[in-house]
Amino acid sequence: MSLQDEAPAELVVSIREFFPEEEWDNALRISRLESNWDAFALNDSTDDHHPCGSIIGRSGNVNISAERSIGYFQINSCNFPDWEWARLYNARHNAGTAHMLWADRGWSPWYFSARTLRLI
Repeated sequence: MSLQDEAPAELVVSIREFFPEEEWDNALRISRLESNWDAFALNDSTDDHHPCGSIIGRSGNVNISAERSIGYFQINSCNFPDWEWARLYNARHNAGTAHMLWADRGWSPWYFSARTLRLI
């Protein structure tokens, strides 16, 4: 069974719409590591004392910042303060934003997942 057969159909359709074909499996692998293909995945480490971007820890030589990451690709809505963050639960919006980030910076916005998958 291929990744495209295993993944949620709405995610596959969105990845095919935005990413080039040679990146479809990489996008599926990243999104599976990021959210376990949960459209409603939320990683919100912000609070009154740690707003978006506050350093909350380290992993190796990498600072970990407070974030509000949403959906399949765990898009950090802190990077888009003018956006209505709940829209990132939409598969097409999430994958389209992921593509925008990927087109600009490759797989580096998903640093830990991309390293695990040896994409960076």
